[in-house]
Amino acid sequence: MKCMTRASNGEKLHGACSYMSERVPSRSQASSLEHFLNNNFIIQAYKHRAYRMATAAAMSVQEQLKKDKPHHEAWNNSHFHLLKASEAHCHLYIVNNFYEYVMESDTPPSVKDVTLTLFHLYALHGISSKKGDFLHDGYFNGNQIDLVEKQIIQLIAKLRPNCLALVDAFDFSDTILDSVLGRYDGNVYENLYKWAKSCPMNKKEVPDAYGKYIKPFLMENRSKL
Repeated sequence: MKCMTRASNGEKLHGACSYMSERVPSRSQASSLEHFLNNNFIIQAYKHRAYRMATAAAMSVQEQLKKDKPHHEAWNNSHFHLLKASEAHCHLYIVNNFYEYVMESDTPPSVKDVTLTLFHLYALHGISSKKGDFLHDGYFNGNQIDLVEKQIIQLIAKLRPNCLALVDAFDFSDTILDSVLGRYDGNVYENLYKWAKSCPMNKKEVPDAYGKYIKPFLMENRSKL
């Protein structure tokens, strides 16, 4: 909120709060699927959302202060707007830094292409899942959100062949994963059967609990059945 006050007084901000003093269009000009692979269009959308949320939070606090509320009470009464502003700010920060890291990394072009696709998928999924925030003041319209979601489907198809490699890039060992389904060698079903056989409750064909609880119950209620 201090940064919003400084920005409203005409101060140019830098770093994570720089968007508060930037001129971001009030409406997105994106009109095609390709536009939603344009990094400037995507990041501008997140900047607009974060700025609108921060402005709403600042206005809410000021309104409370004008009612002679103590400062702590003004903040408490504005917590709904402050939380949404915090979420939008953090989401912008992640999207912006994700993009910058991908573009500045010295990875081979083929790897950079995959990570850039992953960035687009993450950023567009964020717009889709929080579409109400982007539609609220008309920054996006319904047709543009439809384009976002069509582009997401295309990105999923493009990324699918690399999903296993992306997961393997974390280099988690089978010991750490402790998962039959996540085995490196891919022998899922054979080992799933082995795990099931080694389970203590499967050491006997008929578990003790059957003879102790279920069988007496069935015998007692046979006539009723």
